[in-house]
Amino acid sequence: MAAAGNSDAPSTPSEASPQIASGDSSQQASLQTDDGENRPRAVVLMCLSAISFALMGAMVKLSGDLPLFEKVFVRNLISLGVAVVMVRIAGARLLGHWHHQPLLLARSLIGLGGVMSFFYAIDHLLLADATILNKLSPFFVSLFAGLFLAERLGGWRLVGMLVAFTGAALVIKPQLAFAEGGAEALVPALIGLGSAMLAGAAYTLIRALRGREASATIVLHFSLVSSVVTLVPMLMNPVMPSGPQALALLGIGLFAAGGQILMTTAYRLAPAGEVSIYSYLTIVFSALAGWALWGGGAGCGQSDRLCADCWCGIGRLACQSRCG
Repeated sequence: MAAAGNSDAPSTPSEASPQIASGDSSQQASLQTDDGENRPRAVVLMCLSAISFALMGAMVKLSGDLPLFEKVFVRNLISLGVAVVMVRIAGARLLGHWHHQPLLLARSLIGLGGVMSFFYAIDHLLLADATILNKLSPFFVSLFAGLFLAERLGGWRLVGMLVAFTGAALVIKPQLAFAEGGAEALVPALIGLGSAMLAGAAYTLIRALRGREASATIVLHFSLVSSVVTLVPMLMNPVMPSGPQALALLGIGLFAAGGQILMTTAYRLAPAGEVSIYSYLTIVFSALAGWALWGGGAGCGQSDRLCADCWCGIGRLACQSRCG
């Protein structure tokens, strides 16, 4: 990674990333073999992550009109507790190595910016609009991984992602309502797009940390930084949640932690450009969760055709990405 990998070289060969160890052909071959062996596992983990994040989104909706910073803070605080347990079980460092702090801090702050931008977009756009904008993140993952991590950008994979995004847009029918809101409607839409770019950058940094820090350590660092940053704004406008809202907040944190750990592990096991594509499954699982909880009403926001069309689109997308 031009900006991160070269300026934060690992202290031992075992910690070296593929681009840093380009001079060692045997190590490159070993890493490529590991990628091939770990790819199926990474795909499964990414699919499970999509399920977890879809359930987190459902919990966010069930939490009602609680303040944004309160939802984000509780999400990160619970994730922090889960991550501490995971780090202890794995026997990893709590906050990582000192010489990796620039990468870890960049990943945490950029990731928090992505989460905050996504929540802002949800508050100011239709849920479908915010979701489809956020699902552009795999484009940025593949772009950043190709530019900074020297990962191959297969032509079919890029075409498949473009087709998938176009198909998802046609299915979900995002209506940004520029005619109704004018320039004011453009701001949250651009922030929603920014959430995808920030998420893509954060996921690429996870890939750059491969072989350097444990997955649980990366999640713990992100959760701790996010909790500290959102604490003061949350305390400025605290609201006592009701019983159901408290349960929803708990669900937000638990599902967010599970999804984060699963996703982080997936990105460390296989090239980012190959596994990021499966994050589109979140659209499918979110639609199913909306149908199960709200019967296709406000929670899902679309007709029953959404599920079937998304399944077809995601299946075709997965096939095309593997051809690349």
